[in-house]
Amino acid sequence: MANKLAIINADIDTPKKVMALIACIGQEIKTEMTRKLKNTGLSLIQLEILHALSHTKDKRLTVNQIKSVMTDESPNVSRALNKLMEAGFIEKVRSSEDQRIVHIHITQAGENAHVEADKELLSLASPLTREDSEALLHLLKKI
Repeated sequence: MANKLAIINADIDTPKKVMALIACIGQEIKTEMTRKLKNTGLSLIQLEILHALSHTKDKRLTVNQIKSVMTDESPNVSRALNKLMEAGFIEKVRSSEDQRIVHIHITQAGENAHVEADKELLSLASPLTREDSEALLHLLKKI
């Protein structure tokens, strides 16, 4: 864990402290999310893929569509898709119109895994009150 106090006490201007703290806190949260997901067998990128598939109308996307909705640009999407397929969470189906296009479908097992992983992540508690959370969201939207 980074030393947030070192950032707070650093001799830098406030906007730089804010950005450094956001980066530090973001890394801490990502680490905690990864730890929480460990018992689900999913990585953050795999869960993000399942989210994307689960929230589409027909529960399918192409690989390029998946990459376009990812929050992180990850070169590991293909590897994550292969692991999800091995686990039975997705299916790959080639387009009958264009064999170069592969449609990725979420399976029921993938839906179940996605829901269980969400429960794990939702158990992470925020130290902020609802009012503080709303104020922070308002401020973060400005960045």
